[in-house]
Amino acid sequence: MLKALALILAMLVGSAASAREVVKVGGYEFGPFVNLDAAGKPDGLTFALIETLNRYQDRFTFQVVLTSPNRRYKDFEDHKFDVIFFESPDWGWAEKKLPVDASQVFLDGGEQYIALAKPGRGQDYFAHLAEKRMVGILGYHYGFAGFESDPAELAKKFRMTLVNDNAASIEMILKDRGDVAVVTDSYLKRYLTSHPGTADKLLVSERLDQRYAHRALVRRDAAITVADLNRLLAAMDKDQTLARLWRDFGIKD
Repeated sequence: MLKALALILAMLVGSAASAREVVKVGGYEFGPFVNLDAAGKPDGLTFALIETLNRYQDRFTFQVVLTSPNRRYKDFEDHKFDVIFFESPDWGWAEKKLPVDASQVFLDGGEQYIALAKPGRGQDYFAHLAEKRMVGILGYHYGFAGFESDPAELAKKFRMTLVNDNAASIEMILKDRGDVAVVTDSYLKRYLTSHPGTADKLLVSERLDQRYAHRALVRRDAAITVADLNRLLAAMDKDQTLARLWRDFGIKD
């Protein structure tokens, strides 16, 4: 009798799991949201958010699909993913007229300038960036450049060196291989915590290159709607689920 009951329960659980709609979530290396370790294994806040979403409700199964900053638009057009978190319509999506709806803002943040700390160097060092050797990440959009992301234009106008991630940007400055780098504030905070002594070597700008208003972008014909996602994120915000995630990743106190 007990074995039969256990079998029925297992079938019910399996049936409920299989009944979930699969929602593919795009993610590209953008610390702390998606990080790749030395072996190329991904982790980060996007993965933690997806795991939390899957535990939080039983209607959808969220799965991460890796892409890249430059490739994400083409992968979206090819239906390789339906949702992307920690994005903004202003980062090329509206310009390319892609069929996405934007969720409510669920996290804010920004990008700061960093330079090597030297005697006599202060905040005025960041006033005239056109004169500096800039460092950034391939495929990103930067406020100081009018949200231009074309590598040729950035190299021409700002002598900009493009690297693969925030860690490489910071290392370029520490090795004096660039004058100013643009780094995600949440990543910089975690980096300085995990690399004691580095804070004294860097001058960090008080002003932001741009302020983030992180949203999720949802394909208009996806299994999940932007209204569905807004309701989920609002509930997770109300019961402090999101706040605990942000604290775990050192984004919010």
